Amino acid sequence: MTKPISSLYLGIDGGGTKCRVRLEDAQGKLLAEAVSGAANIATSVNVAQQSIIDAAQQALAAANLPPSLMAHIHAYAGLAGAGIESSTNEMSLWQHPFASFNFSTDLHIACHGAHDGNNGAIIILGTGFCAGAIDNTSVIELGGHGLMLSDGASGSWMGLTLFRYALEVLDGLSPPTELITMLLNELNCETSSQLTQLAINKKPAFFARFAPLIFQMQSDPLAISILDQATSFTYRYIKHLVSLGFDNISLMGGIADKISARLPHDTGQYLRSAKYPPEQAAVELAKRYTS
Repeated sequence: MTKPISSLYLGIDGGGTKCRVRLEDAQGKLLAEAVSGAANIATSVNVAQQSIIDAAQQALAAANLPPSLMAHIHAYAGLAGAGIESSTNEMSLWQHPFASFNFSTDLHIACHGAHDGNNGAIIILGTGFCAGAIDNTSVIELGGHGLMLSDGASGSWMGLTLFRYALEVLDGLSPPTELITMLLNELNCETSSQLTQLAINKKPAFFARFAPLIFQMQSDPLAISILDQATSFTYRYIKHLVSLGFDNISLMGGIADKISARLPHDTGQYLRSAKYPPEQAAVELAKRYTS
C-alpha cells in the first residue's frame, strides 16, 4: 500500500524587492527557506505570482523534494500591495499550483509574527513603508500607500529623494555634494536629460537600490537631511501608534535598525524586538486555515 504524502506548509513574505519563503512539514520541522524576486501585487500581480512560484520551487529543491509536491503545499502569503482592493481582487483569481493558497498583507503577517499573534504594533521600513497593529481580531493598517502617495522613510523614498536632488544639481539649482557625485558617477549620468531617461519609468525597487549610498555617507549634508526627514517621519507614526494605545511596537525591514538608532530616546520604552519573522508567522496562518 502506497504511503500517503503528508501535507507541506509554505509561509510567504512578499515584499517590494524580495519574496522570502519558509517550508515546513506537518510536524513543524523546517525543511527549507528560499528567496526570489519582488512580490508587490500593487506593482505587478503577474510578477508577484512568478516570484512566489520561483521561491516555492527553490524551497522544494533545497529540501530535496520533487517539484510534484507543489500540489501538496498549503501556502499563506503576506503581500505588499494587498491593501489595494483592485490588486487583491486580481490576485484572488489566481489559478495557483498549491493545495491551498490564502493571503493578506505583508503588514498582517509581520505583526502576527512580531507579537506571536497577540496585540501589538509594527512599522515596516523596507523598500516601502507601512505601519499598523493587531487589536484583538482587527488589523489596523496605516500608510503604505505607495511611493507616489506616501512611503516616506522607505528605501525607495530615500533613493527617489537622491534622484530629485541630483536633477537640481545637474540643472544648476542646487550645489553638488559628495553623495550626489558618487550617485552620478555610479549611474554614468552627466546631464539631467540622461538621468531622467534612466529613471522616468522605474519602479520603487529601483530607487531603493540607492538607499545604501546614504548610509555609507552619513556625514554628507544631503544624507543628513534625508535621514533626519526619515527619522521624523517614523517618529510621527510611533507617537500615533502610542496614542492609539499600543506601547509595544516592533520596527522591521531592511533599514529598520539604521533608523531606530537615530530615534529620540523616549521611543525606547515602546520598541520591542520581533519574536518571529513574517514568513514563520505565515506558516502558522497556513496551518490555521487548513486545520
